[in-house]
Amino acid sequence: MSTPTTPNSPTDPSNHGNHGGPSGSEGSTNPTLRYFEDVVDWRHRRAGRAHTLVRAVHSTTTGRVVAVVSELASNPDDRGVTDDFGSVADAVLPALRRAFGAEPVEVFWIAHFGAFSYHDPTGPESFTQILLTAGPNGHVDDLTGDRTFTVRDVEELLGRALEPVDRVLARIDHEATRG
Repeated sequence: MSTPTTPNSPTDPSNHGNHGGPSGSEGSTNPTLRYFEDVVDWRHRRAGRAHTLVRAVHSTTTGRVVAVVSELASNPDDRGVTDDFGSVADAVLPALRRAFGAEPVEVFWIAHFGAFSYHDPTGPESFTQILLTAGPNGHVDDLTGDRTFTVRDVEELLGRALEPVDRVLARIDHEATRG
């Protein structure tokens, strides 16, 4: 799994554009929201090693985290995030704990797809809330209760603009981001 950096203060303009911190003019100005971004490695339950782009915002007031998990075309086709979202969550949670220095009270999981997700893209960018249940062997997605969102909905949940995937990946050093 990749090693995330500790989020920088969202109100510190000198941190804009840094890995693990807010980016450009799209950074949050709300000091109660902390931002995380990284490519996180995970193990697909059937197909092996995989990775995903994770962007998350943690509310220091409520303890709630909104996590946007973007499917990347650099992943093999048999290792999609929605095919094994429970394993994705199991890998992402420790990264969020390290980054935010706290156990999330609740995580609102959103799967994200777009032209960056496929070598031969079709269809518009999409966002789907994934409901997970924690169990003794990790998280499980029972594929019920999932619902779709618009980019505007997601940005409202995050409290910030959602920067394009290619720009975020350009800041992150991970084998999936290297040509």
